Amino acid sequence: MVVVPVISSKGGVGKTTVTANLCTALAQRGRQVLAIDLDPQNALRFHIASEPQACDTGLVEAATGLMPWARAIRAAHGGVMLLPFGDVDDERQIAFEQQLARNPHWLGETLARFGLPQDMLVVLDTPPGPSVYLQQALRAASFSVVAVLADAGSFATLPIVERMLDKYTRPRADYIGTGYVVNQVDPGKRLNHDVFEVLRKQLRPDLLGVLHLDQAVPEALASAVPVQRYAPMSQATQDIASCADRLLERIAAGPQLHQQHPLSSPRSMEQTR
Repeated sequence: MVVVPVISSKGGVGKTTVTANLCTALAQRGRQVLAIDLDPQNALRFHIASEPQACDTGLVEAATGLMPWARAIRAAHGGVMLLPFGDVDDERQIAFEQQLARNPHWLGETLARFGLPQDMLVVLDTPPGPSVYLQQALRAASFSVVAVLADAGSFATLPIVERMLDKYTRPRADYIGTGYVVNQVDPGKRLNHDVFEVLRKQLRPDLLGVLHLDQAVPEALASAVPVQRYAPMSQATQDIASCADRLLERIAAGPQLHQQHPLSSPRSMEQTR
């Protein structure tokens, strides 16, 4: 199996939306996809679950032995299988996080016990910024997708995630690589355009794709369906399809030599001025 966490350095970049639409686009291309929500917000269900209200239990209950794993996984849109985080109170969430801290490789070991097909894609939605969930995801990662906005805030905080990638993924010989998705690009806004140009130069050739600002995305979320189904001819659908194709190409190419990314340096923002 190939484990693909979708990560971000800060909140509000549309990471869960990117995760959900990547999952359905990959499934449309004939891949088996298991989407796992590692974010305590439990929001991935609202994007791809066939019955979001039925996803109040999931990962935490299965991990703590309160329900079988097979019952925790639900069918979702487009043939995707979904393991929601579940709605848990703060005490249970803290206890689960302590469990993850005690066993840093819990996620990878758990997925290995699932006996999933070798070509299955396991796509993880993670909380923004450093967390025990992100550590688990990166230790198990085969390929990481980093979602960013074309704004100064995303660019300035990107080194935080880059340093975690340098620590947990890039030293591993089996790690395939990292790809970046720039979300909500609006060519009509000067600052947005300028930051995007800086990002494109810095991230090349690891740029998976660009998702242009498209009203079809929030409309699809309000309709509780993937954007590919809500507006199959939209710009967003075309952008997601391009990202999915590029992701599959990178995975098929296999592991390559990894070096520290220039954005890992705290001086990278200053160097681009």
